[in-house]
Amino acid sequence: MESESALDWKKGVKNLMESSPKLKKLPPQFVLPLETNPLSVNYAEIPIIDLSGLNGASHTRVSTVKAIASACQHWGIFTIINHGISEALKEEMMKVGEEFFSLNLREKMKYASDDVMSSVRYGTSLNTSKKHDLHWRDFFRHYGHPFEETFHLWPLNPPQYRNVAREYLDEVRQMAMKIVGAISESLGLESRYIEECLGEGVQILAANYYPPCPEPHKTLGLAPHSDHGALTILTQNGVDGLQIKHHQTWLAVHHLPASFLVNIGDYFEILSNGKYKSVEHRATVNAQRTRISIAVGHGPHLSSLIGPAAPLVDEKEVIQYEPIKYEDYIRLQQSSTVRGKSALQALRPNK
Repeated sequence: MESESALDWKKGVKNLMESSPKLKKLPPQFVLPLETNPLSVNYAEIPIIDLSGLNGASHTRVSTVKAIASACQHWGIFTIINHGISEALKEEMMKVGEEFFSLNLREKMKYASDDVMSSVRYGTSLNTSKKHDLHWRDFFRHYGHPFEETFHLWPLNPPQYRNVAREYLDEVRQMAMKIVGAISESLGLESRYIEECLGEGVQILAANYYPPCPEPHKTLGLAPHSDHGALTILTQNGVDGLQIKHHQTWLAVHHLPASFLVNIGDYFEILSNGKYKSVEHRATVNAQRTRISIAVGHGPHLSSLIGPAAPLVDEKEVIQYEPIKYEDYIRLQQSSTVRGKSALQALRPNK
């Protein structure tokens, strides 16, 4: 009975749990070859950035930019407080996200696709449709800004989804561009240099649903990986599960109330020619509570050629990453069953 349910994995782990309410053991397809128990790691003390400092006096802004630079260089992730986005809007976004996952299976499967570049996509486990060890996650992804290109494809059910998601994505993008400006300054570039490189760009919302798992120490919600874009802005429903690799050690990240987590993606590692490192991270699950996270990634236009910023590379400096079209990089990264930072390493010039 359990194995039959697990074989129909494309319907999602939420459906698996609901169709097998007495499931006590993890189906073998979900058991991962983990070296250690992922639930037994220590918590990280990642930097906390007061984003209001970017609006303050000159010396306050300089101090905040330096703090962001340090976080990008040494951690690849930081927490932001005093960001200006209301808790009410965050809660509304979390609510419509949860309502989507609570829809009946037929409604959700309308958006099922094996195409990693699909504009609107419901799926489970990793993003790739290639054969792989299964992960304890359902997801719903769609493009955001610029809205006119895909807004009409977003779900009409839940009824408030489109309006709430549009307002949320608009405010998150404005906040992301403020952080991008500070990162640009921190690299010694003009404050609008990176924003102009991004242009209208591409924004992707990824809502992740991790239901209670019968044996959480044997699996993961999401395998180790780095994000393909510039910045990812993450919020969650108060249930921890994010872990980062720091100096080759896995550490758990606690999500502070009224904050966002910001992590550096591969685009910034490439653009900075390796000065800033994208953070490798993974998601764990637990046996008691459903975890929901909403991540919003920001990158350049899909047709953009990405590579190290010209002002950061002189004749003496070795270019660390070969240029590639952003769409091709996303497809490379999202289609891989080998996670970690393997896609980024593939751009290394031959020595």
